[in-house]
Amino acid sequence: MTKPLIACIAGFLGAGKTTALLAATRELKDRGLRVGIITNDQGDHLVDSHIAQKQGLRVREIYGGCFCCRFQEFVKNADSIVEEHRADIILAEAVGSCADLSATVYQPLRRFHSQRFDLAPLSVFADCQRVAAFFDRTDHGFTESVEYLFAKQLAEADLIVLNKCDLVDRAERMRLVSVIENRVGIGPVHLMSARQGWSVSSWIDLLLATKRTGTRVAEMNYAVYAEAEASLGWLNATVNWTSPSLFSPNDLGTALLGKSAIQVSVSTVHKHLLSGNAPGFRRQIIATHDGSGWLAVADCHSQPTWTDLGRTAEVREASGIINARVSIAPSALEGIIRSAITCSSRELGIQWSVQDLQAFAPSPPKPIYHFHGTEKDSSYEELR
Repeated sequence: MTKPLIACIAGFLGAGKTTALLAATRELKDRGLRVGIITNDQGDHLVDSHIAQKQGLRVREIYGGCFCCRFQEFVKNADSIVEEHRADIILAEAVGSCADLSATVYQPLRRFHSQRFDLAPLSVFADCQRVAAFFDRTDHGFTESVEYLFAKQLAEADLIVLNKCDLVDRAERMRLVSVIENRVGIGPVHLMSARQGWSVSSWIDLLLATKRTGTRVAEMNYAVYAEAEASLGWLNATVNWTSPSLFSPNDLGTALLGKSAIQVSVSTVHKHLLSGNAPGFRRQIIATHDGSGWLAVADCHSQPTWTDLGRTAEVREASGIINARVSIAPSALEGIIRSAITCSSRELGIQWSVQDLQAFAPSPPKPIYHFHGTEKDSSYEELR
């Protein structure tokens, strides 16, 4: 490679972007390439960053806004990864509620920083079952504004990655490809299961070989976009647990996830949250002196399993990070998670302390640049 390659990974909450990022990293390292990671979130204390760091990756975080709203910080972090670690490729995972990346990130990178970076195709991930619910017009739990956001994410993709294909049969996969190509009007659609490692290598081939990037700029109504983000409750929490007796980190994490499910299921705030139809996900990482692992669930169809932790030895101390993004008011989400921590800890006879907890709705997106086309002579606005 003559210049470092930036590959943005976008897609809605729970689409499997982090699992794909880790699988891609393993594949790239096997090919002898040096990899850097940029993670992104509206708040800090990210499970994604801790997972990547545990893999020995070079990680930079951008929080407090999307890549588009922190564009100069994005470029600065990319530069530092290249300078400090000689990275050949930078995988940049966007916030799950982020859209308009082609107009606000890819086009300004191409216009202002093409001497320093090359661009890989903008990969937008979509969960098979969520795509089916969305396009089949089932009771998917999306508000109209979130429907709009989801559609715009797909519309700006250079490459749509239909992920979690292991959860549906071949006939359904082929149907969904046809639906996406007909309804969104673009291709190609790449079929993949990041969790199983299926077709990850061929996705990497596309990232490394495809020269046409940032090829689509979708028209975006920022009032509707802001409404969609504001409808999502965002929660990041760090928790410590201690006990005079030994306890299992696995049992703690599973109980915590289960208790939050029980609390949500009886809540009148959002009756769809456990039906698997509401947009959002919950993810947690539990760390001990012997290791750490993470557990995630995107909906009721998902069967959460521990990654890395396995069945560890019992301990007297553990710490954890909880990330939740759910279509529910932030105050209600905070109450649910605090109750889940309390109930699961008491059930196991463990003392707990919440070190930090942020619950909020994202602020309206305010990109630095906004391009009105994909060609070099297209017009753009510098918004701040």
